[in-house]
Amino acid sequence: MNLKLLTTFILLTQIVFAQGQQGGHGEGNWNPENIPKGKIVGVVKDAESGQPIEYATISLFSIRDSSLISGAITQENGKYEIESRVGRFFMKIEFISYETQYISNISLKPKSPYLDLGETSIKVSAQTLSEIEIAEDRNQLQVGLDKKVFNVDKDLNNIGGSAQDVLQNIPSVQVDMDGSVSLRGSNNVRILIDGKPSGLTGISTNEALEQIPANTIQSIEVITNPSVKYDAEGMAGIINIILKKEKKKGFNGLISLSTALPHKHSTSLTWNYKIRKFNFFGTQNVSYRESPGIAISHREITSGNSFIVNDQNGDFTRARLTNSSRLGFDYFLNELNTITVSGLYKLSDGNNSRHTDYRNYDINSQLTDAYYRNSSKDEIDKAMEYALGYKKLFKKKSRYFTMDAQYSDSYEDENESISEHYLNVEDLTPSDLSPLSQRVLTKESQSSGLVQADYSHPFKENGKFEGGYKSSFKSIDKDYNIEEYNDSTLSWLNLTNISNHFIYSEVIHAGYGMISNKWKKLNYQIGLRSEFTDISTELKESALKSEKSYLNFFPSAHFTQDIKGNNKLQFSYSRRIRRPGFWNLNPFWSYANPLNLWVGNPDLNPEYTHSFEFGDVKYWDKSTLTGSIYYRHTDGVIQRIRTIDSNGVATAKPYNLSSRESFGVEATFSSQIKEWWKINGSINYYRNIVDGGNIGEFYASDFYGWTGRINSMTTLFEDITLQLMFNYRSPRETIQGTRRQRYFMDIGLKKPVLKNKGELSFRVSDVFDSRKFEMDSYIGDTYLHSQYRHGPRTFFLSFNYKINRYKPSRRNRNYNYDMDGMGM
Repeated sequence: MNLKLLTTFILLTQIVFAQGQQGGHGEGNWNPENIPKGKIVGVVKDAESGQPIEYATISLFSIRDSSLISGAITQENGKYEIESRVGRFFMKIEFISYETQYISNISLKPKSPYLDLGETSIKVSAQTLSEIEIAEDRNQLQVGLDKKVFNVDKDLNNIGGSAQDVLQNIPSVQVDMDGSVSLRGSNNVRILIDGKPSGLTGISTNEALEQIPANTIQSIEVITNPSVKYDAEGMAGIINIILKKEKKKGFNGLISLSTALPHKHSTSLTWNYKIRKFNFFGTQNVSYRESPGIAISHREITSGNSFIVNDQNGDFTRARLTNSSRLGFDYFLNELNTITVSGLYKLSDGNNSRHTDYRNYDINSQLTDAYYRNSSKDEIDKAMEYALGYKKLFKKKSRYFTMDAQYSDSYEDENESISEHYLNVEDLTPSDLSPLSQRVLTKESQSSGLVQADYSHPFKENGKFEGGYKSSFKSIDKDYNIEEYNDSTLSWLNLTNISNHFIYSEVIHAGYGMISNKWKKLNYQIGLRSEFTDISTELKESALKSEKSYLNFFPSAHFTQDIKGNNKLQFSYSRRIRRPGFWNLNPFWSYANPLNLWVGNPDLNPEYTHSFEFGDVKYWDKSTLTGSIYYRHTDGVIQRIRTIDSNGVATAKPYNLSSRESFGVEATFSSQIKEWWKINGSINYYRNIVDGGNIGEFYASDFYGWTGRINSMTTLFEDITLQLMFNYRSPRETIQGTRRQRYFMDIGLKKPVLKNKGELSFRVSDVFDSRKFEMDSYIGDTYLHSQYRHGPRTFFLSFNYKINRYKPSRRNRNYNYDMDGMGM
């Protein structure tokens, strides 16, 4: 029963009962129709936001005996109108979660039967605010049949940061030195934004995550074993970033300002304006970030009877100014049909500068070669995205139909200048040799789109059928030119052996069907997805073309058994795919460092994974514990292998290895220890076995590793929140070396200001300045040690201001629909 019907029923019941008790009062033939009538009008508003309140109950009582005379319910604009006999009254105004308000000394007279009480403001009860805060705290972790949801909008460790900062604070998720994201030790994870691939990511997902402000993110969904509703791409699973989007009536917004040292500054506005059948929404963000870092490498190269030591010491700065705007609206045709239109525009202007010193030594540690390399790259990125959606709901629970269309276009223009300066080995003074001058001109464009439809139909008491279709395409065009300045001709010459123009095209058609039901205490969900893939590539210079098409089927199954003591057992299975993408297939890729080359392999095939997971979810009054045992078997593993020639040049190229097996045990917990103290954390212990015998006998590994994270949030002095977070990642082996341990700690403080409409926050990221990446590699007879640090300890200061911070939802649209994860 919705709020309007419930309120109306209670009010009418009270009036009828009261009138039935009044009787005749000994008046004999007394007729109430003979008494003069009057009218009382007014408006009820929220005391804090000033917005009108719909469905508030207005009750009019007689002063003489406190009997109920009449009543009304406020309309959408907060107005009410009561007809009553003349007399003296008092009024009671009530609304769920608000303090009751009384108005006394109301008088209707025969000569003045019309009374306008004007505006009456009512306040949210203190108890309600407390309950809301407790509920929000306890719901930071939500566990579903096939996913975990982490509500991150109140996490102090994300203040002033980006989506990368948010993800590295999520259990089982790690962010590596280049910004790539991994889940449970695997970097093949699918990143979605609001359930779909987004034009915001453009060509580089890693850079896009750095440009999404943390304060625009509502929650993170981690789906380690996705059902067939989701794309089969992503061997380790799916990470879905849910952005904030309000639908409250009137105007609501969040203004955020943040500054940091080293330089990271941002301002953003997230807002919505709902009026009648329209809900307009948007997010505007401007940010400037400078990220200094270091890159150090030490190589010991043995080739025959020769021995060379090569040292590289570099420092760099990445600076980027980004403007992004997302605008859209919902049009509510009626209670059950909604059309949504949205658009995104992003413009980014960046500059990356790098200085690297190179030194070569012989077997006697004598310096044989010395030079340094400077580079400066200017780039402009543009991205646009357009989306159209239609959603039809039915009054029957869990029945819905949706259609979505999306198109995105992005463009990158990069110009990099490179110079090498040679030094005399005796005293490291400039050599008489002319500097080497090069420039790299890159133009990249990407377009992508999708059309999809999803339908859910319930049957019997707990059964449900779900089905859908999706068609998507992606096209990438990269023109990469390297030119070298010729001192003799005083002109730039194209290095045709390195320059290339590569075109990538991908089309995927998919359909799925899934049935879910409940038998006694067992909930189950079983489905099958099919995907047809067509990928073609072309290298323009050589007219080398390649095309691969394949049809695959991907089953999934999820089971949940309710047992005694608020306990649930879960089991799931899914088959996944990892397709070789643009970067892996392009035979030419990167020439940023002449001693570190990255190339693709057009002969790569997809890799396939069978994923099993068994879990237990235990609930207590103030605590939640989830435990999982998982196993993944992968065939045709796509793995990058590095080789080093006698000159010390390392080339990394991907291959399909025979197989990989991953075993693991994971636990996640959340507990409200005291009213003022809560903690949550996770630990993941795993084993990886990689067999690359098809490439070479040395390309194999078998290792154990673990990751851990703990987060503590404490309330100090009633309204100051202190948050501490520690993250650890153990050493892990690869087929060619070992990554050293990594750990860091963040600390944050938050205090509400301006009568709880604002928040002032302070955060220190990487308190011990320990967030660095180190690796030891053994490549044939070569030993390589590398260290990389992207960003030092950073101090953030942030201010948030909420416009109409708390306002009730005044139109109950809750038909109890189950639409989690639809439309993937």
